[in-house]
Amino acid sequence: MKDKKLVPTLADKGSSFAREIGMIVVNIFISMVLGSILILAQGENPLEVYYYLLIDPLTSMSGILKVLGKTTPLIFCGLAATVAFRCSLFNVGIEGQIYLGGLAAAAVALYVPISTPVLKVLCCLAAAMAVAGAWAALAGWLKIRFHVHEVLSTIMLNYVASAMVSFLLLNFMKEDGINPRTNPFPENALLPQLAPPDQVNVGLFLSLLAAVVLIFLIYRTSLGWRIDAVGKNMTAARFAGISAKKVLMAAICISGMLGGLAGAERVMGAYGYMELNFSPGYGYDGMIVAVIARNNPVGAVIVGLFMGLLHYGGVNINMYTDISIEWVYVLIAVMFILVVADSRIINIVRRGFGRLFRIGKRGEGVK
Repeated sequence: MKDKKLVPTLADKGSSFAREIGMIVVNIFISMVLGSILILAQGENPLEVYYYLLIDPLTSMSGILKVLGKTTPLIFCGLAATVAFRCSLFNVGIEGQIYLGGLAAAAVALYVPISTPVLKVLCCLAAAMAVAGAWAALAGWLKIRFHVHEVLSTIMLNYVASAMVSFLLLNFMKEDGINPRTNPFPENALLPQLAPPDQVNVGLFLSLLAAVVLIFLIYRTSLGWRIDAVGKNMTAARFAGISAKKVLMAAICISGMLGGLAGAERVMGAYGYMELNFSPGYGYDGMIVAVIARNNPVGAVIVGLFMGLLHYGGVNINMYTDISIEWVYVLIAVMFILVVADSRIINIVRRGFGRLFRIGKRGEGVK
């Protein structure tokens, strides 16, 4: 008879889930406390800086919309990195997958004659997912077939993707004029903007839908269980009868498809055309989002929102205080370090308090 304690219950999973979210919030809080020390060292008031960074952008509808506009690609990329990290895959190629996804969506939008708006948009999104997923699968195949580490292959493939996009855009898709971008997309190929001219669009809801689907995939399907098993111990997973190669390929393809959706959202919703260098590094930011979120899809949404707020609020503190916008990246780096080293930090604090407790006990015994 199976020991019931060995079988995780729904309450156990919920407790673990809540603990993960709690750790994310604690890490953000600690990083803000440490950030206050840096602010004080520069002779500024931390409360004033944090007001312009975190509160002021949310005091107007325009500010909220701008924050959400910056958040959407971060959520997509955070989810893309999350599914890869859970399988112990370091997909550094999300940036290249963003560009190829945007290029595929642009090609369908401009050159495929479909009159029905919904069908046109769906075809653009499907093309972005297919091309970006196939590009990510190339790195997976190199890992499985030739044991090429995905960090090396995805970094190199980023350069290849960038060169391909530049060549195709400048030689075959560029509009007339000096701007390195395509012609504007037809109306039936656009993701409707919620409040033009702000960049926030229907892609925000697509990113939240992607998060829901990923939560279901990870916590309620056998594929999600296999991804976790391979990520935690590939050798043990193989002995359990799991095809590690198939799981690795599935995980990196899903990661690539989410990166492709991020690119499609930018060109179809935020801009309405594709231009060179339209991503300021969303793929790399997405990896930071996933790490701070502790590879939790809900956490990726929360951290994506928080980082979107930081990026927009950073412009505020640059204008209204003497703190430069680079301080925001220092704050993000502190959050990153806290997550990476959290178990070590907890052990150090525990040992420190234990030592103080023993010293206190020893002192009580001295009369």
